[in-house]
Amino acid sequence: MSTPDCCPRCRSLDPDVLSVSPVANCWIVYKCGVCHYSWRSTEPAQVTTAAMYPEAFRINPRDISDFAVMPPIPDLRLS
Repeated sequence: MSTPDCCPRCRSLDPDVLSVSPVANCWIVYKCGVCHYSWRSTEPAQVTTAAMYPEAFRINPRDISDFAVMPPIPDLRLS
């Protein structure tokens, strides 16, 4: 299995290895340190390859700081 050069979603270089299958050469999970996208090496090329990743879901790393902050989910009310 070859290590990806960049994140498929934001195209930042050198994604990190997040996890490796306990079964040798089965799968590897990668994670982008910039946009936090993660993917497994066994997923289809449109998910794992930057050139094939859908344009509608790409992220420009410069825009990440402008994204809205998600509010926390409140605790359940017990009635």
